Amino acid sequence: MFAKPFIMYKYRETLYRNYYLTHSGTTDESAQLSHFKQQVRYFKMEFEKQLPKDKSCNILDIGCGTGSLIKGLNELGYLNTAGVDLSEEQVAMSKTFGVDNIEHGDVREYLRGKQSSFDLIFAVDLIEHLGKDELVEFLAMVKKALKPGGLVIFRTPNMDAPQASVFAFADFTHEVFLNKSSSIQLMESSGFKDVTISEGIVFIENPLKELMRKLGWSITKWRLKLQLFYTARTWHDVLFTPNIVIVGRNPK
Repeated sequence: MFAKPFIMYKYRETLYRNYYLTHSGTTDESAQLSHFKQQVRYFKMEFEKQLPKDKSCNILDIGCGTGSLIKGLNELGYLNTAGVDLSEEQVAMSKTFGVDNIEHGDVREYLRGKQSSFDLIFAVDLIEHLGKDELVEFLAMVKKALKPGGLVIFRTPNMDAPQASVFAFADFTHEVFLNKSSSIQLMESSGFKDVTISEGIVFIENPLKELMRKLGWSITKWRLKLQLFYTARTWHDVLFTPNIVIVGRNPK
C-alpha cells in the first residue's frame, strides 16, 4: 500500500489498519506463505523483460507490501533493492518471509534528501489508491527521486478490460481509474518520456486451465475488437487485460 496517503480520509485510516489481513482473507501462515510465493513467481514473469540490464542498479518499490516484488527482483539478481510501506502489518510480514531492506513509513519522509537516487522505481497496484491531485503530486515526487534516464513502472487496473468493475471496485480504497489513453496523457503531462502502456500478465499455473484460458481469451479479444469496430472506433489504442503496466522514463 501507499506509504501514507497525502490526505488521510477517515475511511483510509480504517481500511489500511489491517489491509493485509482483510485482503488476504486468511490468518493461516502456510496459506500466506503460499500466496507470497505465487506473487513472487508472477512478478518475475510480468516484469523481467522491462528490467535494466545492469543488475547493480538501485531499485525502490513504493507501497511494497510484504515484499514479494523485491523478493522476485532479488532472485533475478537485483540486490540493490529497497521498499517502503505504510502498513506496519505488511512490513512485519516481509520479515517473516525473509525480505530485507523494507521500511515502515511515509514515502515523502523516506524520499527526503534522495533526489536523483534511483535507477528504477516501482509502484505496483498503488496509483489507483490516490486521488487525482494526490497522483499528480506523487508523480512529481517520484520523478525527482529518479536519476536522469531512470525508469518508473506502475501497474494499475485497466478500465477498458471486460468486466473492469470486478477489478477496479474490488477494493473500496481505489480512487483513480485509468486506461491506455488516460495513462499516456497523465505520464506525458507529468514530464515522463518514452511512455509505454502494455498488457498486464494473465496466467493460470494449471497447464490445462491455462490452455483453456488462452483459447477463450483469444476469442474474447476478437469480440471486443468487433464491438469497437461497430462503434466506428479503432482498437489499436485499447488494451483489454485486467491490469495495465505503465512505463515512463525520466528525461536526461
